[in-house]
Amino acid sequence: MHLVKRFALCLAAGLVLTLAAHQAKADDAATTVTGKSSCGGCSGVVKGCCVMLTDTDGGRWILRGDSDVLKAAFAARHSGKTMTATIDGAAAVKKDSDGKEYKEVKVTAVTIGS
Repeated sequence: MHLVKRFALCLAAGLVLTLAAHQAKADDAATTVTGKSSCGGCSGVVKGCCVMLTDTDGGRWILRGDSDVLKAAFAARHSGKTMTATIDGAAAVKKDSDGKEYKEVKVTAVTIGS
């Protein structure tokens, strides 16, 4: 009887650990960045107009991705609204013509706030 209880307990513990690990991976996959919107081209960070977010630490994020995903954000980029972008993959750290760093990221979604 004790063997059955131990087996059930071990099985339950294994299931809990598996679910916890899966949740951690899901949280890592859904990385976001939030900041005030502007135009990366008009700001002199990159060539050509694009959506740029400036986070609370002053970090600059150039958003790249599917045009349908960025369409509303592109239209509102000059408004200075807060936007949150869901990042797909790692950020590419680059430098503008003045040598100041910015990050270029591919995004899968953008939410426009106030």
